[in-house]
Amino acid sequence: MCHKLLFKTALLLSFTLFIGNRIAFCQDKLPVIFGEVTPADFDLPNSTAIDSSSNAVIIADVGSIEFIGNKHNWVSVLFKKSIRIKILNKKGYDLATVKISLYGKGDWQDKIDDFRASTYNIENGKVAETKLNNSDLFDQRLRENKTQKKFTMPQVKEGSILEYSYAITSYNYYFLPGWSFQNLQYPCLYSEFKIGIPDLLRYLTLHYGVDSFYSTKSTDGYKSIVMDAVNVGSVIHNHTWIMKDIPSFKYEDYINEPQNYLDRIEFSISQTYNGEDIHNIKTTWKAAEDDLLKSVAFGVPINIDNASNLNNTMKKICSVDGDIIDAAKQIYSYVRDNFTCITDNDIYIKNDLYSVNKLHKGNVAELNMLMIALLRLRGIKADPVILSTSEYGMHPSNYPILEKLNYIICMVRVGKDAIYLDASNPILGFGKLPLSCYNGHAQIIDEQHSGSLFFSPNSIKELNKTFVTIVNDENGNGTSCSLERRPGYFESYNLRTTIKEKGKDQYLKNMQIAYGSDAEIKNLQIDSLNQLEQPVKITYDINFKTPNEDDIIYFNPFVSNEFKENPFKATLRKYPIEMPYPLDDTYELTMDIPKGYEVDELPKSVKVSFNGTDGFFEYTIQKDEFMVQLRSHVKLSESIFAPEDYNSLRDFFAYVVKKQSEQIVFRKK
Repeated sequence: MCHKLLFKTALLLSFTLFIGNRIAFCQDKLPVIFGEVTPADFDLPNSTAIDSSSNAVIIADVGSIEFIGNKHNWVSVLFKKSIRIKILNKKGYDLATVKISLYGKGDWQDKIDDFRASTYNIENGKVAETKLNNSDLFDQRLRENKTQKKFTMPQVKEGSILEYSYAITSYNYYFLPGWSFQNLQYPCLYSEFKIGIPDLLRYLTLHYGVDSFYSTKSTDGYKSIVMDAVNVGSVIHNHTWIMKDIPSFKYEDYINEPQNYLDRIEFSISQTYNGEDIHNIKTTWKAAEDDLLKSVAFGVPINIDNASNLNNTMKKICSVDGDIIDAAKQIYSYVRDNFTCITDNDIYIKNDLYSVNKLHKGNVAELNMLMIALLRLRGIKADPVILSTSEYGMHPSNYPILEKLNYIICMVRVGKDAIYLDASNPILGFGKLPLSCYNGHAQIIDEQHSGSLFFSPNSIKELNKTFVTIVNDENGNGTSCSLERRPGYFESYNLRTTIKEKGKDQYLKNMQIAYGSDAEIKNLQIDSLNQLEQPVKITYDINFKTPNEDDIIYFNPFVSNEFKENPFKATLRKYPIEMPYPLDDTYELTMDIPKGYEVDELPKSVKVSFNGTDGFFEYTIQKDEFMVQLRSHVKLSESIFAPEDYNSLRDFFAYVVKKQSEQIVFRKK
C-alpha cells in the first residue's frame, strides 16, 4: 500500500472499540430549548461558520441513541433527533422538506413516534407558530424492506425558524444510525450526539473528518432493561460528542467524494453478550466470508449445483473444451452486451440468477454473479470480490463492515494470473474495471479465504500522448497541421461514453468550439472505438484560416494542450488532493520553419522535479536550419497528495503552464 493512501486513511478514519474509556471533557450547555422560540432567537449569534454564501443556518442539531428492552427478550434501538434551523433566503428552502428512512417490514419495521414539527415566524412583533402533526407525514415504499416518511414544513419564509423532532424505535441493533456533525451545504452552530451502550453489546466507533470535537465525554452508569417483562441489569457505557461552529463543507477540486471528509461518526457492531456467552459478529473477514457464502442472496446462487439451470445457456455461449481465456471472454461479452444494468448500491442479489438471465436485466451484483455462475459452470475458477466504489466512500480493510460495501466484481484465476471483470458496464473491455473501483481495499469471497486486494489509483498506467506535425505547403501557400492523440484507457472510455451518448458529430462540434474560429478541424478519424480493450487513437487535420505574413510571427508550439491554466487555483487547501490516477502526459511537435522565415527566439529546454522522485516536467526543444522539434513530458508518480503538499503541487503546475505558454519567435528573412 502506498504511503499516500496510508496517509489518506489515517487522516479521515479512526476506530474506537466502545468500552467506556474516559476521555477529557469540557462542560458545555445546549444553546436552545427546543419547543420554546422567542423573538430573540431570530437573531443569530456571531459565528465564524456563517458567511455571505450561507442560505440557511442549522442553529442546533441534537441526536441520541438509547437501548431499550423489547417483547422478543432482547434490546431495541431508540434513536432521537431534534433540530432547529434558521432560513436566511429562498435558496435554503430545501431544508423545509424532510425525508426519514424506516427499515424492516411488518411487525419488524421501524416505528416513528413523538413527531413534532413547527415553523416559527415573527408577525406583528410576536412569534407565530404553525404546527404539523402525524397526519402530515406521507409514506413512500422504496423497496420491500425500506419505507420513507416525508413531510414539508408549512409557512416557510425568509427569516423563518424551522424546528422538528422525532424518535425511531428499531429492532435492528446491528445497524445503528450514524451522526453527521457537518452539513454539505449549511453551517451548523451546535451539534451534539449521545449514545449509551449496555454491556450486552460492543460496537466499533468510526470517526471521519479532519476537524476536532469541541468536547467529548465518557462515563459508565447502570440501568435495568425490561426485556419481555424480565428485568436485566446492565452497565451502560455513555459517550457524548459535541462540535460547535462547523462550516458547511467547502468543496475543493480533486476530491473523490465529499462524504469521505464530512465530520461524522458511524458504528459497526462487533460483539453481543447474553449473560453467558460472548458472540463475535463478523469481527473477522473469515466469519463475514462464511456468512456471505451461506447467504441465499450471495454465495448460494453461484454454487455450481444451484446454478445448474444455467448450464444450457453456458453451452450456447462457448465451447466446453476450448481455450479457457476465449471461453471467459465469450461469457463476459454475453453478459456485458446483452443485459441492462439497474443502478443499485448493493452487494446482494434480489432475484434468482435464472430470472435475471431470462429477463436480461439486473443490478451490478446480479449481472456479475450471473457471469461468475456461468464461468464456474464452464470450469473456470471465478470468485466474487466485494468493494466500495469511490463515490460510496472508503472501507477500512481490517474490519468487515458490509454495509459500507456496494459493489461486486469478478476475479478469474488462470494459473498464477488473476483477471478482474465487471460485466455490468457496456463500454468496459475484458480485464478492465471502472475507475470508481480503484478505491483501496477489496475482499475476495471464496472458500479458501484468499484475503484482501488493494486497487490503488497509483497502479493505473494512463499514458496520454500527442503528436503534432506541421509542414510547409509544397506551393508555398502556408502550412498544414496534422495531429494524432493517443489517450490512455480511461480517457478513451470517457470519449466512448461521450460518443455513445451524443454522437461523433457533436464531439467534432465541441472540438471545433474549443479551437475557436481561427482554426478548422478536418478529417477526424477515431480508431479502435469499438475495440473496448484498447485505447482509441484520434487523428485530424487543422486548417489555420488566417496565415500570418507579418515580419515577426509569434507561435505557441502547443497546438493541443491540457495545461492552458493551473488546475489548482485556490491559495489554501484543507483536504487531500485526489487525482484519478498518476499523470503521464507527453506532447511531441515536429514543425517546418515557415518558408521565408528563420527562428529568432526559442524557449529554453528545462527539466524540473516535483518533491524529489514524485514527478517531473521535462521540456526539450531544438532547431536546425529547416525544422523545430519539441518534446514535453509531465509525469506524477502519485495520484493522492497530502494537504501540506498542495502549495508545491500548485507551484509545479504554475511552472508547467507558464513554460508551455512560451512562444517561438520567427523573423522574416
